[in-house]
Amino acid sequence: MDYTPSDRVYLEDDLGLDTAWLAARIVEDPALLALGETELAVEHIAPSDRPGSLTVHLADPTAGIWHVAEVKLSDADTDQVLHVLTLWLGSHTDPTGAERQPSVVAEHIPPAVARAVLMAQEVAPLGAYELHALQVGDQVVLHTEPVHPPEVTDAAADHELATRLAEAVARLQGHSPEQAADLRLRMIGRLYRHDDRGPADPPAPA
Repeated sequence: MDYTPSDRVYLEDDLGLDTAWLAARIVEDPALLALGETELAVEHIAPSDRPGSLTVHLADPTAGIWHVAEVKLSDADTDQVLHVLTLWLGSHTDPTGAERQPSVVAEHIPPAVARAVLMAQEVAPLGAYELHALQVGDQVVLHTEPVHPPEVTDAAADHELATRLAEAVARLQGHSPEQAADLRLRMIGRLYRHDDRGPADPPAPA
């Protein structure tokens, strides 16, 4: 669907719609989240322990994948990335043995969050998606698009974010500080390998 930026609205800020409304729409049409290429079934959807967010579990029986996502109104944040990683690390498979696919979904994915998702892919097959709402007459149309990481712009901020992610993963998995430091370097390396214009080796933080 083609649209201009002025067509886009935010569910809560512009329309006064809440997570209960969004949950009902997802139940009606799980495909609106665009998390799979085949038909998805809602297995569980509930308010997250984070405000303005839903925890959504979708099954893709054809592909043998169990999607676990946090869907957030308004802007995503790096805490959302950590929350989804926690859900994924808690169990890599669902009770039937299907592969788990974690995703961050929000109405807006800021650049820092997109970079965090890319770094987190060092440990999990994490995806990032923007949920767009368009008002067409008296109807609200929803669709979701994948978000691609921006090119590196702030090395110091990226190093700080990598440290936070690596330390969180280490705590969840019971890893040593040395393992956390190694993961941090691998996360930074992944980020800079993604940037074709970036240096071969990541720069040290300022």
